[in-house]
Amino acid sequence: IFDISMRILMHRSDMSAAIACGIEVLSKLGEDFPEKVTPHVAIHFMEETSEMLDEMTNEELIDHKAMSDSNKIMAMNFLTRLFEALFMIRPSDQPIVILKMVQLSLTHGMSPLSPLAFVLYGSFLANMGNIQEGYRYARIAKALLEKIGSRRVAGAVIAYSTQLMAYAEPVQSVINFHIEGGKAAMKSGDTMYANLNAFFYDSCSYWSGKKLRNVMGQLNFTLDLTKQSNHVLMLVQVMSLHESVSKMIGISNSTHDSISNPKTAETEKGFDSMIDMEKFGRDHYFNKMYTAFFFRQYSEMKTAAKQYSKSKVGPWIFVFSSSIQSFYEGLVSFWIGRNEEDKDRIARGKNSCYVMQNMADTLSKWNFENKALLLRAEEQYCDGNLECAEKLYDDAVSSAKSHRFLNEEALASELAGIFYLTTGRKKRATEYLSQAVARYREWEAWPKADSVQKYLNGIMVLES
Repeated sequence: IFDISMRILMHRSDMSAAIACGIEVLSKLGEDFPEKVTPHVAIHFMEETSEMLDEMTNEELIDHKAMSDSNKIMAMNFLTRLFEALFMIRPSDQPIVILKMVQLSLTHGMSPLSPLAFVLYGSFLANMGNIQEGYRYARIAKALLEKIGSRRVAGAVIAYSTQLMAYAEPVQSVINFHIEGGKAAMKSGDTMYANLNAFFYDSCSYWSGKKLRNVMGQLNFTLDLTKQSNHVLMLVQVMSLHESVSKMIGISNSTHDSISNPKTAETEKGFDSMIDMEKFGRDHYFNKMYTAFFFRQYSEMKTAAKQYSKSKVGPWIFVFSSSIQSFYEGLVSFWIGRNEEDKDRIARGKNSCYVMQNMADTLSKWNFENKALLLRAEEQYCDGNLECAEKLYDDAVSSAKSHRFLNEEALASELAGIFYLTTGRKKRATEYLSQAVARYREWEAWPKADSVQKYLNGIMVLES
């Protein structure tokens, strides 16, 4: 009865009542939830959980005893519901739910919902900076899902584990797990995670350089699915990506006018009115900054970069696009810093450079080497070390090609061309810019290819 009541309250978007219901039931089951989650409380839970896990190997976790206490099985169910309800209004409390689920699994045995606990724990660790351990628990969660997992959480486990795995394995291949995750979610009637897997697949397809017409076709499907499911927050994310891809491919983006959501009259006022900028503005401003950077619109990029820097970090769930945001924030910072001799901006670029190099060294050379090389090239360009920058630009182009990031091969070629032009080597510049045009056309970013070609034509006219 309480489970049904909680689901009805969540369906009505009465999250406060749903949370109160969940906490009350958990208390009756002997699992108290802290009245106020302070940093001290969170650290205490984290240390307890870490101590419990310290002595256990992967194999011991996967082969751990099964949960048999009916009260604890029921508690795991309500903790899962509470996690979902907290996302909307108290996401900072979610880690406590995860830590309690992990502790229950270790003390009383693994339940069919334990795979969700461990993948979310991995995501939490990764978000705190320990991506390698996060990846470890993602793999444990997938193994538990195959062994004892519930169909109810399969879509969620696959969604979150795949995003962690994308940091350590070639992203172009690992994202195909999201197709499997979407199917698993649909089988259990879980439209939220069907949508999330579809969106993660589209997002990673785009950032890994898949052909844009294919990405747009996938996005149109995801957009229709999300509108039918009436998941407004997910719709905001999908629309934002759809807008970026539309600009890259050079087609009119009419998604804003076509949205029909009877529960949200504000959607008629346009895209921005749907976004709670306090909680979810960061991704929105990133897309504005990225698109302006991509089309070399300096003033618009600088404005969006300032808004992006001021916006709060969004939900703590760890996703592959966080690495992309760090990459482009670094490139934007170096451009602004170099143009305006802004030491703070250059320092921000150097920080992105360090982050990307660390991921290339410790996680995946395949996914991050070319990005680190390009950031280092921009860093050396800012510092005036032109010979070093030259080699790094060349290496960045070569690495992007070797690791099949067509979009980043095009970008590295363009930035290398600009570098060579501004340092007085027009022949080398025209070679790289011509290569950039070819790669942008291959990626199907035709407006961008035309823009670089126009720039290149101007150089040739001046030279002749």
